[in-house]
Amino acid sequence: LLTGNLQQEDARAACSLLVQELQPAAAASQLLRAEAALPPGRTVWRLPGTDPEERNNNLRLEMQLMPSLDNAVYTAILVRILNPRFFAELRTKQQLGYIVQMAWSENEGFISLYCTVQTEYPPEYVRGQVEAFFHEHLAWVESELDDAEFVRQRDGLVSNLAELPKNLGEEFGRFWPEVTKQRYDFSRRDEKKRAMEAAQLVSLRSFVKDVLHSAPRLYVEVQSIAGGSGKQPPSAGAAAAPDRVWHGADAALAWRRSAMW
Repeated sequence: LLTGNLQQEDARAACSLLVQELQPAAAASQLLRAEAALPPGRTVWRLPGTDPEERNNNLRLEMQLMPSLDNAVYTAILVRILNPRFFAELRTKQQLGYIVQMAWSENEGFISLYCTVQTEYPPEYVRGQVEAFFHEHLAWVESELDDAEFVRQRDGLVSNLAELPKNLGEEFGRFWPEVTKQRYDFSRRDEKKRAMEAAQLVSLRSFVKDVLHSAPRLYVEVQSIAGGSGKQPPSAGAAAAPDRVWHGADAALAWRRSAMW
Protein backbone atom coordinates (compact mmCIF):
# COMPACT_ATOMS: atom_id res chain seq x y z
CA LEU A 1 0.00 0.00 0.00
CA LEU A 2 1.63 3.24 -1.18
CA THR A 3 0.39 6.73 -0.42
CA GLY A 4 1.78 10.16 -1.18
CA ASN A 5 2.52 12.38 -4.14
CA LEU A 6 2.59 9.69 -6.80
CA GLN A 7 0.50 8.35 -9.67
CA GLN A 8 -0.69 4.80 -10.28
CA GLU A 9 2.19 4.11 -12.65
CA ASP A 10 4.66 5.30 -10.00
CA ALA A 11 3.15 2.89 -7.47
CA ARG A 12 3.36 0.00 -9.95
CA ALA A 13 7.01 0.81 -10.68
CA ALA A 14 7.85 0.89 -6.96
CA CYS A 15 6.11 -2.45 -6.40
CA SER A 16 7.94 -3.99 -9.35
CA LEU A 17 11.26 -2.87 -7.90
CA LEU A 18 10.40 -4.32 -4.49
CA VAL A 19 9.45 -7.67 -6.02
CA GLN A 20 12.77 -7.82 -7.86
CA GLU A 21 14.81 -6.92 -4.79
CA LEU A 22 12.96 -8.96 -2.16
CA GLN A 23 12.12 -11.98 -4.32
CA PRO A 24 9.08 -12.90 -2.20
CA ALA A 25 8.07 -16.53 -1.88
CA ALA A 26 5.16 -17.86 -3.87
CA ALA A 27 1.80 -16.88 -2.44
CA ALA A 28 0.99 -20.50 -1.60
CA SER A 29 3.97 -20.69 0.76
CA GLN A 30 3.30 -17.45 2.60
CA LEU A 31 2.05 -17.62 6.15
CA LEU A 32 -1.48 -16.40 6.74
CA ARG A 33 -2.43 -14.47 9.86
CA ALA A 34 -4.92 -16.41 11.96
CA GLU A 35 -6.84 -16.18 15.22
CA ALA A 36 -7.85 -19.14 17.35
CA ALA A 37 -11.49 -19.76 18.18
CA LEU A 38 -12.18 -19.65 21.90
CA PRO A 39 -13.68 -22.77 23.46
CA PRO A 40 -17.46 -22.63 23.91
CA GLY A 41 -19.00 -21.32 27.10
CA ARG A 42 -17.08 -19.46 29.79
CA THR A 43 -13.35 -19.90 30.31
CA VAL A 44 -11.34 -18.39 33.18
CA TRP A 45 -7.58 -18.04 32.69
CA ARG A 46 -5.72 -17.24 35.93
CA LEU A 47 -2.26 -15.71 35.74
CA PRO A 48 0.13 -14.22 38.31
CA GLY A 49 1.26 -10.63 37.87
CA THR A 50 4.85 -9.83 36.90
CA ASP A 51 5.58 -6.66 38.92
CA PRO A 52 6.08 -7.22 42.67
CA GLU A 53 5.37 -3.52 43.30
CA GLU A 54 2.04 -3.47 41.45
CA ARG A 55 -0.80 -3.91 43.93
CA ASN A 56 -3.58 -3.91 41.38
CA ASN A 57 -5.16 -7.03 39.96
CA ASN A 58 -6.74 -7.06 36.53
CA LEU A 59 -9.76 -8.63 34.91
CA ARG A 60 -10.21 -8.72 31.16
CA LEU A 61 -13.26 -10.19 29.46
CA GLU A 62 -13.35 -11.02 25.77
CA MET A 63 -16.49 -12.11 23.93
CA GLN A 64 -15.70 -13.60 20.54
CA LEU A 65 -18.10 -13.19 17.60
CA MET A 66 -18.03 -14.45 14.04
CA PRO A 67 -16.83 -11.85 11.53
CA SER A 68 -19.58 -10.25 9.46
CA LEU A 69 -20.64 -6.75 8.54
CA ASP A 70 -23.85 -7.03 10.58
CA ASN A 71 -22.00 -8.28 13.67
CA ALA A 72 -19.51 -5.40 13.35
CA VAL A 73 -22.32 -2.85 13.07
CA TYR A 74 -24.34 -4.11 16.02
CA THR A 75 -21.29 -4.67 18.21
CA ALA A 76 -20.29 -1.05 17.58
CA ILE A 77 -23.78 0.19 18.49
CA LEU A 78 -23.98 -1.98 21.60
CA VAL A 79 -20.60 -0.84 22.90
CA ARG A 80 -21.49 2.80 22.26
CA ILE A 81 -24.68 2.36 24.29
CA LEU A 82 -23.23 0.27 27.14
CA ASN A 83 -19.75 1.73 27.60
CA PRO A 84 -20.80 4.82 29.60
CA ARG A 85 -23.14 2.66 31.70
CA PHE A 86 -20.33 0.17 32.31
CA PHE A 87 -18.07 2.98 33.54
CA ALA A 88 -20.80 4.56 35.65
CA GLU A 89 -21.71 1.28 37.34
CA LEU A 90 -18.30 -0.29 37.96
CA ARG A 91 -16.08 2.80 38.25
CA THR A 92 -18.30 5.56 39.64
CA LYS A 93 -20.86 3.63 41.68
CA GLN A 94 -19.01 0.50 42.80
CA GLN A 95 -15.52 2.07 42.62
CA LEU A 96 -13.94 -1.22 41.61
CA GLY A 97 -10.90 0.42 40.07
CA TYR A 98 -9.43 3.42 38.31
CA ILE A 99 -9.33 1.83 34.85
CA VAL A 100 -12.75 0.58 33.70
CA GLN A 101 -13.20 0.25 29.93
CA MET A 102 -15.36 -1.42 27.29
CA ALA A 103 -14.41 -1.53 23.61
CA TRP A 104 -14.51 -3.73 20.53
CA SER A 105 -12.26 -4.63 17.62
CA GLU A 106 -12.25 -6.46 14.29
CA ASN A 107 -9.38 -8.92 14.26
CA GLU A 108 -7.99 -11.40 11.75
CA GLY A 109 -10.56 -14.10 12.37
CA PHE A 110 -13.20 -12.74 14.74
CA ILE A 111 -14.87 -9.68 16.19
CA SER A 112 -14.10 -9.12 19.88
CA LEU A 113 -16.07 -7.22 22.50
CA TYR A 114 -13.83 -6.75 25.50
CA CYS A 115 -13.83 -5.15 28.93
CA THR A 116 -10.96 -4.31 31.27
CA VAL A 117 -11.06 -3.53 34.99
CA GLN A 118 -7.87 -2.76 36.91
CA THR A 119 -8.69 -3.30 40.56
CA GLU A 120 -7.42 -3.95 44.07
CA TYR A 121 -10.41 -6.24 44.68
CA PRO A 122 -10.06 -9.99 44.02
CA PRO A 123 -10.42 -10.69 40.27
CA GLU A 124 -13.04 -13.38 40.89
CA TYR A 125 -15.26 -10.87 42.71
CA VAL A 126 -14.88 -8.35 39.88
CA ARG A 127 -15.73 -11.05 37.37
CA GLY A 128 -19.00 -11.58 39.20
CA GLN A 129 -19.77 -7.85 39.02
CA VAL A 130 -19.01 -7.76 35.29
CA GLU A 131 -21.26 -10.76 34.72
CA ALA A 132 -24.03 -9.10 36.73
CA PHE A 133 -23.67 -5.93 34.65
CA PHE A 134 -24.13 -7.81 31.39
CA HIS A 135 -26.99 -9.88 32.75
CA GLU A 136 -28.87 -6.73 33.76
CA HIS A 137 -28.02 -4.47 30.86
CA LEU A 138 -28.42 -6.96 28.03
CA ALA A 139 -31.90 -7.65 29.39
CA TRP A 140 -32.48 -3.87 29.38
CA VAL A 141 -31.42 -3.66 25.72
CA GLU A 142 -33.76 -6.52 24.82
CA SER A 143 -36.82 -5.07 26.56
CA GLU A 144 -36.46 -1.42 27.61
CA LEU A 145 -34.06 0.46 25.33
CA ASP A 146 -36.23 2.93 23.42
CA ASP A 147 -36.00 3.73 19.74
CA ALA A 148 -35.08 7.39 20.29
CA GLU A 149 -31.93 6.46 22.25
CA PHE A 150 -31.04 3.77 19.72
CA VAL A 151 -31.36 6.20 16.81
CA ARG A 152 -29.29 8.84 18.62
CA GLN A 153 -26.43 6.42 19.22
CA ARG A 154 -26.65 4.89 15.75
CA ASP A 155 -26.62 8.28 14.04
CA GLY A 156 -23.57 9.28 16.07
CA LEU A 157 -21.69 6.31 14.64
CA VAL A 158 -22.95 7.11 11.13
CA SER A 159 -21.59 10.64 11.55
CA ASN A 160 -18.20 9.27 12.63
CA LEU A 161 -18.03 6.97 9.62
CA ALA A 162 -18.96 9.84 7.29
CA GLU A 163 -16.05 12.00 8.42
CA LEU A 164 -13.41 12.57 5.74
CA PRO A 165 -9.78 11.93 6.69
CA LYS A 166 -8.07 15.08 7.95
CA ASN A 167 -4.71 14.27 6.42
CA LEU A 168 -2.85 11.66 4.39
CA GLY A 169 -1.66 9.83 7.50
CA GLU A 170 -5.22 9.36 8.74
CA GLU A 171 -6.33 8.10 5.33
CA PHE A 172 -3.45 5.64 5.27
CA GLY A 173 -4.44 4.46 8.76
CA ARG A 174 -7.91 3.61 7.49
CA PHE A 175 -6.60 1.50 4.61
CA TRP A 176 -3.64 -0.25 6.25
CA PRO A 177 -5.68 -2.59 8.51
CA GLU A 178 -7.17 -4.12 5.37
CA VAL A 179 -3.63 -5.09 4.37
CA THR A 180 -2.62 -6.45 7.78
CA LYS A 181 -5.82 -8.51 7.96
CA GLN A 182 -5.24 -9.72 4.38
CA ARG A 183 -8.83 -8.77 3.58
CA TYR A 184 -8.08 -5.93 1.08
CA ASP A 185 -11.63 -4.58 1.24
CA PHE A 186 -10.80 -0.90 0.85
CA SER A 187 -14.47 0.06 0.57
CA ARG A 188 -15.20 -1.49 3.98
CA ARG A 189 -15.78 1.85 5.71
CA ASP A 190 -18.37 2.94 3.14
CA GLU A 191 -20.09 -0.45 3.34
CA LYS A 192 -20.18 -0.20 7.14
CA LYS A 193 -21.65 3.32 6.93
CA ARG A 194 -24.50 2.11 4.69
CA ALA A 195 -25.15 -0.87 6.96
CA MET A 196 -25.09 1.40 10.02
CA GLU A 197 -27.64 3.74 8.43
CA ALA A 198 -29.97 0.77 7.89
CA ALA A 199 -29.57 -0.62 11.43
CA GLN A 200 -32.76 -1.08 13.45
CA LEU A 201 -33.48 -1.56 17.15
CA VAL A 202 -35.29 -4.86 16.53
CA SER A 203 -32.15 -6.18 14.81
CA LEU A 204 -29.96 -5.09 17.73
CA ARG A 205 -32.23 -7.05 20.05
CA SER A 206 -31.99 -10.10 17.79
CA PHE A 207 -28.20 -9.72 17.76
CA VAL A 208 -28.08 -9.70 21.56
CA LYS A 209 -30.45 -12.67 21.87
CA ASP A 210 -29.15 -14.88 19.05
CA VAL A 211 -25.47 -13.96 18.81
CA LEU A 212 -24.09 -12.31 21.93
CA HIS A 213 -25.66 -14.52 24.58
CA SER A 214 -24.10 -17.64 23.06
CA ALA A 215 -20.71 -16.10 22.27
CA PRO A 216 -17.67 -17.72 23.94
CA ARG A 217 -16.31 -15.69 26.84
CA LEU A 218 -12.72 -15.63 28.08
CA TYR A 219 -12.05 -14.03 31.47
CA VAL A 220 -8.37 -13.35 32.11
CA GLU A 221 -7.74 -12.87 35.83
CA VAL A 222 -4.32 -11.43 36.69
CA GLN A 223 -3.54 -11.67 40.41
CA SER A 224 -1.06 -9.21 41.92
CA ILE A 225 2.09 -10.75 43.41
CA ALA A 226 2.64 -7.78 45.72
CA GLY A 227 2.29 -8.44 49.42
CA GLY A 228 -0.92 -7.77 51.31
CA SER A 229 -4.47 -8.94 50.94
CA GLY A 230 -5.79 -6.07 48.83
CA LYS A 231 -9.29 -4.69 49.23
CA GLN A 232 -11.97 -6.98 50.58
CA PRO A 233 -15.22 -7.24 48.62
CA PRO A 234 -18.14 -5.27 50.11
CA SER A 235 -20.39 -8.32 49.60
CA ALA A 236 -19.99 -12.07 49.54
CA GLY A 237 -21.43 -12.51 46.05
CA ALA A 238 -19.40 -14.86 43.88
CA ALA A 239 -19.12 -15.26 40.14
CA ALA A 240 -20.85 -18.17 38.46
CA ALA A 241 -18.76 -21.30 38.01
CA PRO A 242 -17.01 -21.27 34.60
CA ASP A 243 -16.95 -24.19 32.16
CA ARG A 244 -13.18 -24.49 32.54
CA VAL A 245 -10.27 -22.85 34.36
CA TRP A 246 -6.77 -22.47 33.00
CA HIS A 247 -3.83 -21.88 35.32
CA GLY A 248 -0.68 -20.18 34.07
CA ALA A 249 0.82 -19.87 30.62
CA ASP A 250 1.26 -23.62 30.09
CA ALA A 251 -2.50 -24.26 30.10
CA ALA A 252 -3.03 -21.80 27.27
CA LEU A 253 -0.14 -23.28 25.31
CA ALA A 254 -1.70 -26.72 25.63
CA TRP A 255 -5.00 -25.35 24.35
CA ARG A 256 -3.31 -23.68 21.36
CA ARG A 257 -2.10 -27.05 20.10
CA SER A 258 -5.68 -28.30 19.64
CA ALA A 259 -7.43 -24.99 18.90
CA MET A 260 -9.29 -24.27 15.68
CA TRP A 261 -7.58 -21.50 13.73
